[in-house]
Amino acid sequence: KDTNYVKDFSVDGFYGYSGWFTKDMATNTIKNKDGTLVVEKDVIMKINYVVPRTIQRKPEPGLDRIDQSKVALDKKFAFPDSAGQDVNVFIVDTGIRKTHEEFEGRAKSGGAFCDGCTSDDDGHGHGTQVAGIVAGKTFGVSKKSIVIAIKVLNDTGEGTMSDLLSGLTSVLAQHQNATNKNTIVSMSLGGPKTYAINSAVKALTHAGVHVVVAAGNDADDACNISPASEPSAITVGAVDIEPTDNKTNNIAYFSNFGKCVDIFAPGVHIKSAGNQDDNATLIFSGTSQATPHVSGTIALIIAKEGNKSPADMATALKTLSTTNAINFDAVLGAEKDSPNNLLRVPAA
Repeated sequence: KDTNYVKDFSVDGFYGYSGWFTKDMATNTIKNKDGTLVVEKDVIMKINYVVPRTIQRKPEPGLDRIDQSKVALDKKFAFPDSAGQDVNVFIVDTGIRKTHEEFEGRAKSGGAFCDGCTSDDDGHGHGTQVAGIVAGKTFGVSKKSIVIAIKVLNDTGEGTMSDLLSGLTSVLAQHQNATNKNTIVSMSLGGPKTYAINSAVKALTHAGVHVVVAAGNDADDACNISPASEPSAITVGAVDIEPTDNKTNNIAYFSNFGKCVDIFAPGVHIKSAGNQDDNATLIFSGTSQATPHVSGTIALIIAKEGNKSPADMATALKTLSTTNAINFDAVLGAEKDSPNNLLRVPAA
């Protein structure tokens, strides 16, 4: 492999580097060096969305679901007038089509960190779609917040753990250097459980950054993957916003679950901005789509009530949520250890 391929990253005292090394050098020379905490094989990180099923039905907007506790949707979305103003949401993903009309000039560049990526423009669509759920004028939860592109996944939706670490290092630096500390990181991605990724997330939350992550789409325990398994992150599972029994909302058939999940949000057939042109739309399903609903809600809370610590914000989300509203029958074993908390935004 190319021995010149080396990346450095440093997050709150956690310093590391990645590159191509022989097995002997990695497992002996580097691992046994004084001060080395961990040596891990670099792994692939991926977006957490699923291709929509070939069932024709009209997608219901997730916004309608999260502004009320009643199951019957009222075709309205009520939210505070402050609408997430002066809150920066870093979209750690495939980039953003920043010129899209949904963003009204509120989409900014934050940098490209994936191998071969020359800009933080979105050649895939996932990052733009997620950003639209956070802050789009039509599709967004927090319609006045700022979204910042941190491209760690390439145009096929894949990157490496070291790419992600480089991106998170940059986010921390931008947060620390900024006067405005109203910072949220929204990560609709995941991969194998790793110490390095979880430690980077923990460093961000320690610095006061709210980190919202996807639970994953394997219909399995979210504690098995990163960054979903990091306790200081807010980990989001997905529900289908079209209830079948008029009493409950059903967990999405793909959603991960368990004690590492903090809250559930709409994640099935969610329509938002697309990357093809400046008025394009895309419909995706996944915990990827549930996650930005929560990120946008945190922006609403900050703009309305002021910032809080990440731990206090997690408590505020739980307090606002609709409880005992989720039916877990669609995923075997999901009810055990999963919170029965469905996202709700603060009152207008």
